[in-house]
Amino acid sequence: MNRGKLILKMACLAGYLLFTGFSAYFTASSLSLNLLNGTNLWLIFVLVLIVAIIASWCLTNVIGEMQKRIGASRATFAFSLIGFLLFWTFSFMTNVHYFFVEKHGYTILTKELASAKKYIEENTTKNNKNIEDQKHSAQMAVKASVQTNIESFGRELLNTMEHHAGFGEACISILTSTSNILSSDSKIYADKNNYTIFDKKRDSGDIGVTQRNRFPELYTKYTARMAEQLNKKLAVIEDFYDRKKNQNAELNELFDPISELEEKHLPAVLKDGSVDAFYKYNDQQNAKVIAKMPDGYVRQSVVKSGNDTTGFNVYPSSRMFDTISVWSDITSHRLAGMTMLQWIVIALIFDIISFILFTLFRKQDL
Repeated sequence: MNRGKLILKMACLAGYLLFTGFSAYFTASSLSLNLLNGTNLWLIFVLVLIVAIIASWCLTNVIGEMQKRIGASRATFAFSLIGFLLFWTFSFMTNVHYFFVEKHGYTILTKELASAKKYIEENTTKNNKNIEDQKHSAQMAVKASVQTNIESFGRELLNTMEHHAGFGEACISILTSTSNILSSDSKIYADKNNYTIFDKKRDSGDIGVTQRNRFPELYTKYTARMAEQLNKKLAVIEDFYDRKKNQNAELNELFDPISELEEKHLPAVLKDGSVDAFYKYNDQQNAKVIAKMPDGYVRQSVVKSGNDTTGFNVYPSSRMFDTISVWSDITSHRLAGMTMLQWIVIALIFDIISFILFTLFRKQDL
């Protein structure tokens, strides 16, 4: 046995196991985050390492079949090539994902927490006065509109012009207009109230009344209804803006967990610096703060073009732990400010070197 060739063969094997071991670790870490909540890392590592060795074996079979001048097996070539490409694509994607989390994980977590804190500061105490002002303006506007219609109804009821005398179409139009005013912004306030003031079936007996002695009765009847419906609307507006203030109060309660995360947990995560530490910390940050943020924060964090997401003002920390989501963002250029080219190149280098070393290992003739 040629001792020099044996040493070279063992060196190739050792180098292969080193590079493949790193690559398998990156892949196992990515899979553990995606599928098993960061658990069973070493079990997955062993399984991935075995599959990596099989894939390397497939590659050398492909090379061997290509080098055969006679007796090459198309089935062996095709099966080996498919097996190699499947694993390599899988390995490459998960390796890049691992590098992405390792490189940008801490920054993503801290930026997300800082953005949540800023949103709360901008939408709580100092915003309550704005909420009160908005409520006052909304209530005054609807009051003014209804009051104008009440006055118009009184004048129209006493109108003696032809086709306008008494309780006719003009009076009914004013009452219908009032109902429309009160219900026009129902979607904004999630208002399901019915603001009907005049009902043709219920109030048919009033249509066409011209006796002046009945005008006070009709005036009192319908202005009371307008006032009643107005009060319903004012209560809806009051509730809407009170809920906004209550939401602000709930957001204020998040300052304590944010301070705890900033002062106690984030320094420990920075010191650890591992992907696993990022993942475990993210569970705390999400449960204590991010999951409790309102829809307005989520909308503010995303850049939209129509219904399509074109980017992120604040990259969601939960998204970075999903391989497919990260690759979708890479290919769609949604990772503004987060460079990925060098990590793609590094992942390729690890895989290429490991496959070359395994090919050399199998070629060495003892």
